[in-house]
Amino acid sequence: MSMLRTLAFWGLALATGLIFAASPDGRKIGERTARKLVEEALVATGKRVPSSQIRPIAFYWSPEFYNFEAVLGQSEGLPALRYAFSVNPWNGEVWSIMECTRVTSPAIEKEQDAIWKRSGLPAEAREPLHEKRPGTCAADDD
Repeated sequence: MSMLRTLAFWGLALATGLIFAASPDGRKIGERTARKLVEEALVATGKRVPSSQIRPIAFYWSPEFYNFEAVLGQSEGLPALRYAFSVNPWNGEVWSIMECTRVTSPAIEKEQDAIWKRSGLPAEAREPLHEKRPGTCAADDD
C-alpha cells in the first residue's frame, strides 16, 4: 500500500510541476530583452534617447511587467523629457504607460515572434496574454 501512495505522490508532484512549468506564471523574457524592446519602441516612436538613459522603474500598477523610464536630459534650461514603458514579460508587447497604447514596429514584432517560439506556450495562451495590459490601461484604451 505504501508503494502505491509513493507512486501516487510522485505522479501528482510530476503533474503539478509540469503544469507550473508550462503555465505563463513565470516570466518568459529577461530584463535585457525587455530593455531591448523599449529601445526599439523609442526608435518606433521617433524619440532619440541614449540607451544609457533607460532605466528600470517601480511602477506599482503593473508589477508583473518590466517597467522602464527613458529620460532625455535637460538642455538650455528646459525640463527633462520622460517617457515610460511597460513590457509584457510573457510575449514582449510594449506599452507606452502615459498614452496607454501598444508600441510596435517590424523589429519589435520580429523579437516578439522569437519570444513566442521560445516560450513553448500553447497557441490558445496567446490571446489571454495579449489581453494583459499595464494596470493603469483599461481595455477600451486601445
